[in-house]
Amino acid sequence: MRSIYEQAMGESYKKLHPQIQKKFGLTIDEKTACLCKGVMEEIWGGRAYMYPFLQLGTYKHVTFPERGRDIPFTLENYAYQNSYGSECMAWIRKFHFDRTRHFDATMMYSPSRQGIVDYLGIDQDLKTDIDISVLSNGGIRLSSGPLAFYKKRLKIPIPSFFSGHAEAEEWYDEKEETFHIKVEVKNKHYGTIFGYKGRFTIEYFSCAEDEIPAYARPRCGVYQD
Repeated sequence: MRSIYEQAMGESYKKLHPQIQKKFGLTIDEKTACLCKGVMEEIWGGRAYMYPFLQLGTYKHVTFPERGRDIPFTLENYAYQNSYGSECMAWIRKFHFDRTRHFDATMMYSPSRQGIVDYLGIDQDLKTDIDISVLSNGGIRLSSGPLAFYKKRLKIPIPSFFSGHAEAEEWYDEKEETFHIKVEVKNKHYGTIFGYKGRFTIEYFSCAEDEIPAYARPRCGVYQD
């Protein structure tokens, strides 16, 4: 079975570095999850007047106000099937400041869009399409599209004045045997909302679907494209 990312990328998936293919190749059939551990060399962005918005985002696991250098972090990836039968990939990011902050998401493949749809936060009510491309070093780039708010069957496009565009890059350094990541979320009116860059290693472990922790699934229902 092909992962949701291989379905979205088609033949270009094979151009990714083998270690990147392995990381983005998790499926429910494999019953395997991964734990990434590393350090964010720098976390930046967010002007003072953005603080209330960033603080509010902590409750939905989409933003956080803290900034710094050499911040320990972990990322957990779990493949599971939602109540509609669609395969999903949970992204549970934890940044360990004096208190732990989250930046979580759930991704799935949309046959109608022929691409990845990203549900941001723990409530799965913020949705964006993801464009994926291959970097020259065999890494992967994920870029978000327009953001919309979903509540049951109601869709509310979020104006660009309040929204952000995210771009993430991951690649593998064979000499260091280490993964690298750089993420930046920007608003065209206010500049960088937040960004981070760092490095990490990966541990793969056996994980049946009934062993996936509850926090890896959305707390307010499951949506279908």
